[in-house]
Parts: sequence; C-alpha cells; structure tokens
Amino acid sequence: MILVIGGAYQGKLSWATQTYGLEETELCDLADGFVVEKRCYYHMEALTKRGEELPSFPEDAIVIAREVGCGVVPMEAEERAWRERHGAVLQELARRADRVIRVFCGIDEVLK
Repeated sequence: MILVIGGAYQGKLSWATQTYGLEETELCDLADGFVVEKRCYYHMEALTKRGEELPSFPEDAIVIAREVGCGVVPMEAEERAWRERHGAVLQELARRADRVIRVFCGIDEVLK
C-alpha cells in the first residue's frame, strides 16, 4: 500500500493521478463509502469522521488522506476527538504502508 498525506487542497489526488496514471474508474471517494476492488481511495478523513472501522485495503492500494492534526485546535470536544482518532488511523496506515508520501503545494516528499 502507498499512503499519500498532506493538508487540504495541496494537490494530493492530482499528484497521485498523474504519478500512478490513475483513471476515474480506479478511484473511490471514501466520502461516499468504501468500494472493494478500486486502486485509489481518497478522502480518508471522511471515513474516520463517520467513525467507521478501517477497511481492508488491497495490498497495491493508494490511500490518500488529509492531515488534520496541524493548525488551530478546535474548541469542540467532538472535533478534537475526531482529530485524535484520525491521527491514530494515519499512524496505523503508515505502519502498514510500503511507502508514505507527503504532498505539499503539489510537490511530493517521500517519508518512508
């Protein structure tokens, strides 16, 4: 698995689409739910916001997630709890991943 992380609107999906030659039919928007047998899954933060279990991604999957732990800490306890839950999920995905790539301003940086 390849994990691609970065802030909102940093070009993660565009970068992954170009780098890995992804077609629209290979993409799964996790905001709409998990679909088996796709190659790329994006909006991981939507899945964690709903409190869903981490799905079993295919071994060759590309998972794209927004990093939400930086910036202003929300005042609402529910939002803080979600940020913590999402961070824990990203740590688990990073442990499982063969590669972890951070995208900032459309530029990739290999972390693992």
